[in-house]
Amino acid sequence: MSDLKQRLCSSQADHRPFLGLRWKVLIGISLTLAAVIISLTLYAHAILIDQFERDQADLRHRQAEHFTALIADRYQQMARLASMVPRLASVSDKATIFDHLSEALQLDGSMLDLEWDIRSVHWLPIDGEPLALWPPEARTLPSLLVREIEQQPEQITQQLLCDQDACRQFLASPVLWQGETAGSLVLGRSMASILLAFSELTEADLAIAAIDERDDAETASTESPFNFVGATQPQQVLPVLQSVPAASLLATDPSYPLAIEFNEHWYEVFRNDPNGVGLVSFVINQTTDDRHAIRQMSRNSLLIGLLGLLMAELLLLLTMQGPVTRIRRLSQLLPLLAENRFDTLADQLPPARARTGLRDEIDETITVTNTLNQRMARMQEEREAARQELLWLADHDPLTALLNRRRFDHELAQAVSRAQEHGRHGALLFIDLDHFKDVNDTSGHQAGDRLLKRMAKRLVASLSEHDKVGRFGGDEFAVLLNDTEPDEIARIAERLQEQISSTSVRAGTHRHQVSASIGIAVFPDHGVDTQTLMANADLAMYQAKSGQRRRYHFYSEDDSARAQANARVIWSREITEALSSSRLQLYYQPIMELPERRVWRAEGLLRIRLTDGRIAAPNEFIPIAERTGLISAIDRWVMAEAIRLLQQQPHLSLSINLSAKALGDISLNSDIARLIEVARIDPKRLTLEITETIAIDNISSAVARIESVRALGCRFALDDFGSGFASYAYLKQLPVEAVKIDGSFIRALDRNLEDRIFVRAVTEMAHATDKKVVAEFVESEAILKVLCDLGVDFAQGYFIGRPVPEPPAAESWRLG
Repeated sequence: MSDLKQRLCSSQADHRPFLGLRWKVLIGISLTLAAVIISLTLYAHAILIDQFERDQADLRHRQAEHFTALIADRYQQMARLASMVPRLASVSDKATIFDHLSEALQLDGSMLDLEWDIRSVHWLPIDGEPLALWPPEARTLPSLLVREIEQQPEQITQQLLCDQDACRQFLASPVLWQGETAGSLVLGRSMASILLAFSELTEADLAIAAIDERDDAETASTESPFNFVGATQPQQVLPVLQSVPAASLLATDPSYPLAIEFNEHWYEVFRNDPNGVGLVSFVINQTTDDRHAIRQMSRNSLLIGLLGLLMAELLLLLTMQGPVTRIRRLSQLLPLLAENRFDTLADQLPPARARTGLRDEIDETITVTNTLNQRMARMQEEREAARQELLWLADHDPLTALLNRRRFDHELAQAVSRAQEHGRHGALLFIDLDHFKDVNDTSGHQAGDRLLKRMAKRLVASLSEHDKVGRFGGDEFAVLLNDTEPDEIARIAERLQEQISSTSVRAGTHRHQVSASIGIAVFPDHGVDTQTLMANADLAMYQAKSGQRRRYHFYSEDDSARAQANARVIWSREITEALSSSRLQLYYQPIMELPERRVWRAEGLLRIRLTDGRIAAPNEFIPIAERTGLISAIDRWVMAEAIRLLQQQPHLSLSINLSAKALGDISLNSDIARLIEVARIDPKRLTLEITETIAIDNISSAVARIESVRALGCRFALDDFGSGFASYAYLKQLPVEAVKIDGSFIRALDRNLEDRIFVRAVTEMAHATDKKVVAEFVESEAILKVLCDLGVDFAQGYFIGRPVPEPPAAESWRLG
């Protein structure tokens, strides 16, 4: 209590600047709202800009289409006029066509100019020079146009051509005389009408220019390559176009316009070329008003937001006036707790009711303070309750409320003692749930915990009040039956099995239901101490699990589980001593290359020389080594021994087998790399074999591990191929260099048609994926011949050679 008073005094002497709560809240909210307002304004501005850009894009594409349509329409008009002009003259023979057309046009040519804006009419006879029909002083036709008409005299020719003064639209229409083409009538039209029509239709400006097509050196010496020959509002448009580099203008199109700011106005310019030679056109849209409108809308949004912020701040100050006053008063009363003046605090506490009649955090704080004041008088009682709870937890499992192992051992010891005193029997039932891990893996540990709690309630409800149930952790339970005979024990075990199998839990779309394996040890027959009874019940449980699921088993001295446990201990000791005393040994079985029938490879097969002189095969000790964890040491010895032999035998290649644990060992790469570097051998001479089952159990992990080891230069082979049902599906995914066909398909290959079909299919599929094929268990010349006929690459078996302590002789190696 004195420490609390000292802290209160030190807080009162704090000389840091004071900033009231209302101002802290006001500043924080103001900054937040300001950031929100600015963000919303920027977002709205971005939306307006985006909408403006989309509208402008649509407008530009429509303008481009209008311009193209206007040109096409003018060509159609000129085509109709070209067909009408010959009818104005009465032609008697082919030689007088020009004279009659000229005479007719002198009378009606002005109508073509006034009504149709036709500025020139020329006659281009076949194999002749172009002649001006109307007006007589009309400019000569461009040579480019004349050449194109002469190349195709019987077709209508259309061109847009520009010179230094103007751009004209030409149409040449062939004229027939007595079924033959006498020449072409060429109409020329000014682009001025197109400019005006485009401006009226789109409310945009249009400028047409001829491009200076001289070479780069000449163009570079000029100020601009453009010669503008026509424009709507030229005094306004041309200065805008001339204010930017020509390259920037030429790079534009309807999808990528150029925004230009000129004389405090904004313009959007894009290039829209008609199909002419040396002719470009630029469409100019004024966007000043649109940009000013967007800027004004954004400015208005920001001003409205800031005005709203100011009003919110004023409202917040008024709202917090009352709560701040109440908080200040409460802070002045709280030191009374440190002074143990609980009655004074209770009398002076303000009422836990705000002026609005609605409760808030201050009311909650006042209520909590009052509650704290009252509960401090009951703290001793609560501490006592907490102590009792700790005592309960010391004897019980917190998840299921069953007895924990420590308390269960105590109850078991007392039950055994009472049974011995009164000559009665009891039983210990050790229960292990089958496939419970699947529940956690599929639906999570919460679903598993719910299932365990329901299981505990079912077990307790199935037993009498004198019996005990405990949980040893995970999915292991134990049941103590007091004063129960063996016949009754069996019925109780069956009843427990029914309760367990009928217990289920639902998690999402999954409904989980498990079974159990029960091991039973009867006391005092199977032991008179808790350790012996627990061990015997555990062995009986494993015996039950090794048989059919959902069964129970009474402990017996004849159980194979006991022998298996003893075997595990013996073999573990034997493997450990063999590793330390160098009694591990590799036997070598030659592998023949077909069809040359040369041996340059071998497979290293592990053996153990036992203390009695017997040679133990891998199937005797490898399963135990995998269960006890000794397999890692064996894998490393095999790798080291294989690389040592490859160093001594420079012309031999060797295959060795890897365990499932080695494939998942992250240090495998570094160990192999270190051994290869020290021995200085070619890593391609070492092939690591993995079984099909190991590879397919975790395909993604296996592929990753194989690829990492192959990066060192070693090769991989898939052993026992065909023993699983998913072989074909995974063969392509596994990055191995060779496939070893399971021996069950080879033993009767010379007599069994189905086996030959399988071997042929595997061989063709492996070769298609650039993999070699190895056949095991080759035991006759007939089988070897069939393998050669089927295209198998390698073979090994007793017919070729049995496993022996020494590698194949040097004379059988293939050199080079």
